[in-house]
Parts: sequence; C-alpha cells; structure tokens
Amino acid sequence: MDNYAKEAKFSSMPLLKSERMYGLGDSIFANTGYGIATWCFLTGGLMASITSFKMAIITCLAGNLIGTLLVALAVSIISHKYGIDTYTSIGVFFGKIGMKIVFAIFLFLNVGWVIILGSMCARSSNSLSTALTGHVMSPGAITICTLIAVAIMWFIVFKGPAALKIMNRIMVPGLIICIIIMAAALITKNSWSDIWNAQPLEPYPDKNVNILLALELNIGAGISWWPGVGALGRLNKTKRSTLWGNMIGLAIMPVAVALLSAASAYMVGSSDPTEWMIPLGGIGFGALALFFVILANLTSGSYAFYNTCLGLKNYNVFANRKWIFVTLCFLVPVVIFCFFQDFMYNHYQLLMNYSAAIFGPMSIIQMLDYYYFRKSHIDLRALYDTTASSGMRYYGGGNWGGILILAISTALYIVILDPATWAYASIFPVTSAILPSCAFALVAYFLYGKFLQKKHVGGFDYAQEYEKAKAA
Repeated sequence: MDNYAKEAKFSSMPLLKSERMYGLGDSIFANTGYGIATWCFLTGGLMASITSFKMAIITCLAGNLIGTLLVALAVSIISHKYGIDTYTSIGVFFGKIGMKIVFAIFLFLNVGWVIILGSMCARSSNSLSTALTGHVMSPGAITICTLIAVAIMWFIVFKGPAALKIMNRIMVPGLIICIIIMAAALITKNSWSDIWNAQPLEPYPDKNVNILLALELNIGAGISWWPGVGALGRLNKTKRSTLWGNMIGLAIMPVAVALLSAASAYMVGSSDPTEWMIPLGGIGFGALALFFVILANLTSGSYAFYNTCLGLKNYNVFANRKWIFVTLCFLVPVVIFCFFQDFMYNHYQLLMNYSAAIFGPMSIIQMLDYYYFRKSHIDLRALYDTTASSGMRYYGGGNWGGILILAISTALYIVILDPATWAYASIFPVTSAILPSCAFALVAYFLYGKFLQKKHVGGFDYAQEYEKAKAA
C-alpha cells in the first residue's frame, strides 16, 4: 500500500483518503502558496487603471469569490471525493478522447503560466541585484535567471507534494508578514484618505464598462485556478479543508495582495512589486520582501508544473513512464518559450482573460453534469476502464456535444469581449461577457444532458444504480 500511495502522488491513479497529506492548515498554506504570485500584483495594476480604489475593493473581492467558488464546486470537491486530479476528472464530462483533446489546449496555457512565474522570479532577482550592488541585469541575464527559476520548479516537482508542503510552511507566513508591513509602510508614507479616494488612472469613458471589466478580470483571476485545484483537492483529508483551503488561499489572500498592488499603483506609480518594494520598504526589508516574492512564484509555478505533469499521465505514452521522464518532457517546451519570456510577461492578461472565457462555461458544464445528472456519484471503475464495455462511454469515445457547447460558449464570450484587446460589443455594458457565455452553457448542456440520459450514454445511470444498491 505504501508503494501504491507513493506512486499515486506521481500519477493519475486515485488517491485514497488514508493517503492524503493536507489538513486544513496545510490546505490553506498550499492554496495560498499557489495563489499569491505574479498575477495578483499585476491584476492590482490593471484595476487601478480602470476603477477607483473603492470599486477595486468591491470588484476584486466579488470577482475572486465568484470565480474561486465556481472552480471549487466544479473541480475541488470532485477531486477530493474521488482522489483524482483535475485533468483525470475531465474524462467524466468529456470522455476519454475528449479529455485528451481538452487537456492539449490547457497544456499551452500552463506552459505560459510557468514561464510568467519564472520571469517574475528573474525580475525580482534583478531588483535585488540593482538595490544591493547597483548592477542592472541585461535582458540575456534575465532570461538565464528565468531558466534557472524554471529548473528549480522542475526539481521541486520531481521531489513531489512533500517538498511543496515544506516550502509553503516557510514561504506563506513570511510573505504574509511582509505584505502586512508593506501595507503599513504605504499607509504611513501616503495619506489613507488619498488611497481611499484614489481615482482610476486610465479609465474607459463609460463608468459601467470600467466596473464590468474589473469584475470580468477578477472573475477570470478566480476561475484561472481551474487547472490546479484538482491536484490540491485530492491531497486534502477532508471536504472542509478542501473548500475552505480554496476560498481562503485562492480568493481572500490574493485579493489582499491585489489591493495592496492597486494602492501602490495609485500612490507610487507602479503595481510591479519588483519596482516598488525596495523604494517602499528600504533596501533591507524591501530585499527580504522580494526574496519571499521569489519563493511565492517558485511555489506557484511548481504547482502549475506538477498539475500539468499529472495530466500528462493520462496519455498512453506517459502512463507507464517514470515521473522524471514526464517532468522533463514538460520542461522542454517551457525552456524553449523562456526565450520569449519578456513578451509573455507583458501579455499575461491574455492568459487571465482567456481563462475566464474557457473555464467559466467549463465549470458550469461540470457542475450541472455532476450535481444534477450524476447526483454527485461517479463510477470510478468505469472512469479508468478504457475498453468499449466501460459504463462511462460516449459515442466515439468523446462527449462531442459537450465539447461543442464549450467551444460555442467560449466563442460567445470572445465575441462580446475580446480577451486580447478588451474591445467589447455594444451589449457588453448590459450583459457582461461571462454571464451570457455561462447561461448558454447551462441551458445547452441541460438539454443535451437530457438526451444523453435518455440514450443511457455517459454513465448517468450509475447514480440510480448507486442509490438502489445503497437502499438495498
């Protein structure tokens, strides 16, 4: 059993409850370690450009709570109950072949996130070097530092969840203390009244558009945790630690960081922590704060790395391979695209906005499928059964109707609000983009699910069989 438990943490096999390693405290630390990273600071800067500080508080908190709750219910609870990672669970909703197609899309997104996090580590190192020695790194040196950061992430992932657990216990308390002191320094050096009444730096003419864009941005921030929460959920001992770990670590803590970053954008002129931490905290404390930012990005990047490698284990070519082989295969494209890290860092919002476009309707489909049609019951044996006789079968091996609904929902979002440019359709100020996208997914999948249920396709019958067996 010990060998199985060890192997399960490095594969897509289900993890038994007796083998879980995260209680509530460790779950909060793990989610906070995953959640406090580059995009929290950069999101704060984007909010400062389009909303007032008061509205930033409202939209940031509301958006992150909504987005995080969606992915917690759609992914974390399921992963915790059955001990499966995010990508393995896709097989429930989209079939075996559908799972592999959908994961291939997410693979590109995760390559981008790992590089952006590595780039933030490099830029923090540059700020440290400048403050301590007066030497500014060249673009080539920053790329090398990014590669070093990625290599460290790979080593942490190679060692597994235990190494991440140790890092979280060191990094999270230190970073929280630094953030509190930085907030105190910001308030001390600037009038609280000025911060509280700060107005947007570069708003759109329409106030409603600014508010909705900020809300979309923060819902996207909350939903962007979709790829990773399953790998964390399967490691939790209880449902309580799973849900509250998500809500505190991925919704509340990142909001605090984003708002601190927004305040610095209003007052200091920059939301990038690599630029304002040392001027605000002094060389000594600012350098220490940047050190913890580096650790935070290493931890967050390691989780994204680990989650993706678990997903790769669902492909036959990786299923029976050693963990080191799988991690090295993912490392290759990351290293290649590290040479374009400057472009990816400056366009991080593309990943955030596309996350909202994709993962929003995806979460709606998952929740409707799991809670309504399956009555919160999954045939785990059928999920891992790759034969034609599997109870969880779809026509042609994939839930093509569900994939089509997801594609249309995503396209609807993009038509209303272009994630690349934030150019919006005339209906956006009234409807937002994510609301009609998710509404379409809800209605379309409800009708389609009724069809699958009637045809006894996709394993929906298991819920009735389970309840009958339980009653008997």
